[in-house]
Amino acid sequence: MTDFRRELHLKHKREQHAKKEKLKALSESRNISKFAITIDTSRARSNVDVLRPSIKELGLKEYPFGRKELSCDIHWHALNFEENPDVYSGKVNKFPGMGDICSKMSLFRCLDTMKEIFPGEYDFYPRTWYLPAQFHEFSCEIRRLQEKRVKPKPTFIIKPDCGAQGDGIYLIRDPAEYSSYNGRCHVAQEYMHNVYLIDRYKFDLRIYVLLKKLEPLEFYICKEGLARFSTLPYENPTMRNIHETFMHLTNYSLNKRSTTFNRSDRDDEGSKRTLTSVLRRIAMNGHDSTKVWNTIERIVCKTILAIVPEMKVEYQATIPPGKPGPSCFQVLGFDILLLENLKPVLLEVNSSPSLSIDSEQEVAPNVFEILPSAKDEEVKLPLIRDTLLLVVPHHKLKYCHKRRNMRKRKLLAQQIRSGHRHRPEPVHHQRTTILIINADEPDENKREVDVTHKMSEMHTDVDSSHGSSSVVKESEESDREDAEESERERQERLEEEDDRDFELFYSNKMRNSCLKQLYPAVYDEEYERLRIIERVAGMFICCLGVRGSQRIGPTGFRTFARKCRLNRKGMTNAAIDIMYIDLQRRWDHMNPERTSGLCFQGFLDACIEIARRKFFAPTKYEMLENLMDYCENNYYSKDEDLANNLPRLHFRKLGLQYRQGSLYAIPRHALELTEETTIADLLTEREKKMRQGTEDIETFLRQRRRMTYRPKALSSSPKNLVQCDSE
Repeated sequence: MTDFRRELHLKHKREQHAKKEKLKALSESRNISKFAITIDTSRARSNVDVLRPSIKELGLKEYPFGRKELSCDIHWHALNFEENPDVYSGKVNKFPGMGDICSKMSLFRCLDTMKEIFPGEYDFYPRTWYLPAQFHEFSCEIRRLQEKRVKPKPTFIIKPDCGAQGDGIYLIRDPAEYSSYNGRCHVAQEYMHNVYLIDRYKFDLRIYVLLKKLEPLEFYICKEGLARFSTLPYENPTMRNIHETFMHLTNYSLNKRSTTFNRSDRDDEGSKRTLTSVLRRIAMNGHDSTKVWNTIERIVCKTILAIVPEMKVEYQATIPPGKPGPSCFQVLGFDILLLENLKPVLLEVNSSPSLSIDSEQEVAPNVFEILPSAKDEEVKLPLIRDTLLLVVPHHKLKYCHKRRNMRKRKLLAQQIRSGHRHRPEPVHHQRTTILIINADEPDENKREVDVTHKMSEMHTDVDSSHGSSSVVKESEESDREDAEESERERQERLEEEDDRDFELFYSNKMRNSCLKQLYPAVYDEEYERLRIIERVAGMFICCLGVRGSQRIGPTGFRTFARKCRLNRKGMTNAAIDIMYIDLQRRWDHMNPERTSGLCFQGFLDACIEIARRKFFAPTKYEMLENLMDYCENNYYSKDEDLANNLPRLHFRKLGLQYRQGSLYAIPRHALELTEETTIADLLTEREKKMRQGTEDIETFLRQRRRMTYRPKALSSSPKNLVQCDSE
């Protein structure tokens, strides 16, 4: 009973303390300047510890309990974008739907699609099967490898689709060992056994990436990261050690529970180390660590370019164009494994990597103590500080910097007035001394005469002799104007100095930043062709029909075919409908909510199939590029200029508009007309005939007055015959 009362008392104390803190924060926020940079940390949760030092250093105003009357400049969410659906402006540190896009099934499906189009570029991740949908193919592959008696015996790792922190991961060698309890989806990947070891331990690298914005695409990589080590010496998987979690898995959340977890603070020791210490160790072993890092940068670029199309579809569904809403940025965590030949392999991408700067230590059975982690602070504090520096409003940051300089000048003036510091006399206020040396006297009698005092006395006498009130008033007005002019000049000079100081401050911060821009600064031109899927995503978004939707219906799919004029390439309406039904059935397993329509991946499959049938080329990339060029040219064409922008001749539409004697009523065989002939072609042919002087156009029309043109599509309709007559 006493313990229960004590708990109630403590709970009441905590509530009172939280109420006081909230009232204090609200009172402090009432008099805040409109140029202050505000950040809402009410949903930051465990990220608050790493955020607050950066907020203090950059001079941001924190709202720990949110800000209801106005939106903040930055909203920091710990989990996902949907935590606060009422955000209508500012920036949010999460992209919509990023958790689903970075799930293992969605991520590797995007990579598989890119590998199908660019087979030589996307070879940096393990072979993947999606279970239970591809369980048959997975079983056949295992049996094939077993029949070949591959050495060492192949092992596969099973990962839950939406799992985190190593939960639900296990190794198998036989398909019968796979268990799909609770109907969860998994990915099966071949287990990489030939890994690079340091001190006999397996490890992976956590690389932090800042995705600043989607349009235009811009992302950065952090120069520092973490290496997470297993806590048991590594051995190739066998039936004896295949269940040793602390040997085969490197997740920190798992290994920190191990009794052999090493919490050393030295750079080259411990179960958690910095990225630079590992690269330094690789270089000491005689390997090229720079090449390893450059390969990791390329893996990051290719992975981001693979998931950006899906991100754009999700983004327009949550924040449709023209609707007020926030912009987004996000810090991602890439898990990279190094093979024995130092080839990096992508394991997964975390949409919400841990940003905690403390660690747990077990002081008693099931009793843990929270301790600060120096290595986490070394990596994550600069990461968050430089991330905020990049995403805060630039004009507000400049204003805050000027205000800081102004406060410093006021403090200096107060210290000078109080006598704690001496103010140097300005140059234009200093007394000037004039020295005259009498050259006519002998050298021994030469002397210096200070005439400054005499000149001041002389000026005093002159002023006294002209001491009229009008002169004094003019003198006072001129002095006042000079003072005002000098004050304006001083303010302008201070503003120029503040601008130069801010630019110097910002450039120094960017130069010393832990973030390096990968795209577009480094890999823009090299990987521009990898963005072909984004063009498909743009066409998909245009044809959705329903604003904010993520699935295209049969009407939208027909609209896509009609506006892109695929019928010119032989794609009939029946063929379009059959293709849509087949693709919808094929991608039905990716639609657990059973909503109607075809997802973006299904639409992409349709475009690849159309490109293969009608735009054949040596490579899939060329076929898809030809299709996109054709579709975009037709979809975005405008009818402003009749001669240049009118679509290819549709005689069903234009035949009834032909007038007697019109140029466009020239018989088809006379100018060798085809289905691809445009009005511009007719005009060109006419000019050509006139230049050659072979025959006049009127004579040409008169000779064929009684000739008629009967289009194939209208051959059964006599009223649509086009009669060719001269004017």
